Amino acid sequence: MANSDQFLEEFLLEAEEIFDQLDQSFVQLEKTPEDKKLVGNIFRAMHTLKGSSGFFAFKRIEKVAHAGESLLGKIREGTRVLDESATNVLLQTMDRLREIVKGIETTSAEPQGDDSQLVADLKTLMDGGSLAPRQNSAALAPEPVASEAQAEPKPIEVAHKLEQEPVNSTSVADAVELLQVQLQGIQVQAQAEAPKSSELAQPLKVNVELLDRLMNMVSELVLARNRLLSFATNSGDANFTSTVRTIDMVTLGLQTSMMETRMQPISNVWSKFPRLVRDTAQMCSKKVELVQLGAETELDRTLLESIRDPLMHIVRNSVDHGIESPELRAAKGKKETGTITLSSMHENGMVVITISDDGAGINLPLVAQKAVQKGLATPERVAKMSERELMDFIFLPGFSTKEVVSNLSGRGVGMDVVRTNVQQIGGNVDVISSDQGTKLRIRIPLTLAIMPAVFVRCGNQRFAIPQNNLFEMVRHKKGSGSLGLEDFYGVPVFRLRNKLIPVLFLNKELQIHGDDFESKEALSIVVVQAAGICFGLIVDEVLFMQEVVVKSVGPLLKGVTVYSGATILGDGHVALIFDIGGIAIRSGLISKLLENDFQENIDDGKSAQEEGQSALLFDLINQDRIALPLDYVDRLENFPAHRIERRGPHDVIVYGDKIMRLIWLSDYIEGKTPSSDYRVENISVVVHYHKGQPLGFVVKQVHDIVSLPNEIIMLSPPQPGVMGSAILDDSVVSILNVDDIIRRFENTHASENPAHMSVEG
Repeated sequence: MANSDQFLEEFLLEAEEIFDQLDQSFVQLEKTPEDKKLVGNIFRAMHTLKGSSGFFAFKRIEKVAHAGESLLGKIREGTRVLDESATNVLLQTMDRLREIVKGIETTSAEPQGDDSQLVADLKTLMDGGSLAPRQNSAALAPEPVASEAQAEPKPIEVAHKLEQEPVNSTSVADAVELLQVQLQGIQVQAQAEAPKSSELAQPLKVNVELLDRLMNMVSELVLARNRLLSFATNSGDANFTSTVRTIDMVTLGLQTSMMETRMQPISNVWSKFPRLVRDTAQMCSKKVELVQLGAETELDRTLLESIRDPLMHIVRNSVDHGIESPELRAAKGKKETGTITLSSMHENGMVVITISDDGAGINLPLVAQKAVQKGLATPERVAKMSERELMDFIFLPGFSTKEVVSNLSGRGVGMDVVRTNVQQIGGNVDVISSDQGTKLRIRIPLTLAIMPAVFVRCGNQRFAIPQNNLFEMVRHKKGSGSLGLEDFYGVPVFRLRNKLIPVLFLNKELQIHGDDFESKEALSIVVVQAAGICFGLIVDEVLFMQEVVVKSVGPLLKGVTVYSGATILGDGHVALIFDIGGIAIRSGLISKLLENDFQENIDDGKSAQEEGQSALLFDLINQDRIALPLDYVDRLENFPAHRIERRGPHDVIVYGDKIMRLIWLSDYIEGKTPSSDYRVENISVVVHYHKGQPLGFVVKQVHDIVSLPNEIIMLSPPQPGVMGSAILDDSVVSILNVDDIIRRFENTHASENPAHMSVEG
């Protein structure tokens, strides 16, 4: 049979899609048993599975599915009520069928097994009988996520199977019946609502390996594009520059489209959780409702697999540890049914996943007690710890507050898996807890294939720091002492507003001969976050920010923990990408700070009234120091000047899938050099989203994030574009009036509709 492997693969994929659909549908039907449409959909899905299995002569699947279908038929007719007992047995039926399908995946043949008891239970319920109470045997471990969106098989596919392979009369009859049921399902699905245009097109299944090869080819094209851009910057040939700009835009569009082929909605993972919450709650004798928000949020398919286990552990912990028993909740004045909320959204190039519950929260005194019992800290040290430091204990291997080990918890492996898996993909986990519940916030990159990074120089080499690890960049003026740094038990630190930030000298960590810091007026410090701490890397120079194509490191560097990958720059040279967590661990910084009870928050004697707002400090063309309130800063970018295009009365630049209007700040501040005098190869842009559209404030050079004093000196007469001035480090700083500048800019270009400023993909 020439196409048997292909048909079997399609059957297995179809079965997984049906299982995912039924898991969710049964849990929903238990809440709304009067939903006849949902019962009909479940019945048809079970019938589809039975019919397809008959085509392959899978007798176990056919027998179990037929028994389940018979019970569903009684429920659909209204002669049998769907209660908890019936739901449990039907879910066990799904688990048994899934188990059989897994065996077929391994051996391409149906495994042996005895299903007589399950079939008998289904028949008993179908006949109106009841079952004796038993231990809930529903599986709690998540199944692998299907790689395709849920969809019912197309009748044309089954018909094609009949054309390709001779079958016996029973199979033909089953297949004909299957075609009729599917056609009825399609007519019904025409769902009381108009179908979307995307639903009319038949999906195309593409091998994942082919997608990966295409992605690699696009990555190479991006690297070649970057080299062309560097040549175009130094070229005086207008035709060549125009051609490169076109190649740049086409490559950007191709790159974006190719990335979309790797993106999948997070619902592919979340679809498992209604069943998981239901079964876990039953085992814990609790009542729990699951709410999902933002299930359509997309991220790279490779990351979906990485976050599946962490999310499963968190959700299960929320049920087991967080949500109280119905009696205890009622005594506290809460609803008997607890709520777990899963939400996800895109935020500054990252995916933010929040898991919150309205339970009892984390018992921090108990955490402290367990930490002392396990010898992780002394009672004296625990007494000085902040809530955040105590919270970190729950992520340690083997740490648990449970007294008794159960099937669900007590071994102390869940939260350890969460932090480890999330950090391996460049993400981080934050926990906030109170007696009203617990919230875990996970931030992970959209993709590991292409990511934004800031490039730094150490000696004559360039390195990339992932932007998701970046906290801020600081130019630290040297004062008294060793380079103006203070000493904390052998660890150099510097003061950043109300915090002490430990620092590492990058040249020492990499054993590279770098610049002479003694001869510099200020230190360039990149403040990063990883491994649960915030620290600074002192570098020779901060270069630029750019999206990079991530390549794996070679065999010689596989064991070097400070590098997570590599990228190729526009000039053809290779730059290594730092693993910030690896640097922190290898340097011994974390152990030194923990040994000496490091506290980053400091009381420098300033009252709350003396602390002003944070602002971005930068220069314009004539070196004036200007401060932009940080509330108006969404991202910092650096673009080649040749990417600027003229559209009507102003300059624009392609920014992702939108067109970003550029505001040359010098044109809107009295006495400053006009934008026509800018003659640079690259422009520094502060991106601010206004009414959902990006605006780019063009500046000369970004310096630092500073804390402005509350006392602002108002100008008389008022100066356009400037709110006032402040004294910072014995120098006068002008504070930008962003609202005034945007208002004047929009009045100048009032005829343009920002809603239309987007690039069609």
